[in-house]
Amino acid sequence: MALELVGGVDGSERVQASLVLWANGDLARLRDARDLAALDWRDALVRAGLADEDWPSRLDVELGQST
Repeated sequence: MALELVGGVDGSERVQASLVLWANGDLARLRDARDLAALDWRDALVRAGLADEDWPSRLDVELGQST
C-alpha cells in the first residue's frame, strides 16, 4: 500500500525513515506514525527528530552512513 501524504510529498524517503525511526520495531507505533503522516507528514518528521536542517546527520547516526 502506498503512503499518500497531504501536501503532495507522496511517501518521500525522509518521511518513510521518520516512520521507521519512531516505530522502533513496534508495529502499533508504526501504524500510529503512518496515520500521523497521512494527516500531516511534517508532524511525523518532528516526532522522529528529522524536521530540522541536521536531518541527514541524524539519519547517518540512526541508519549508518551511506558511502
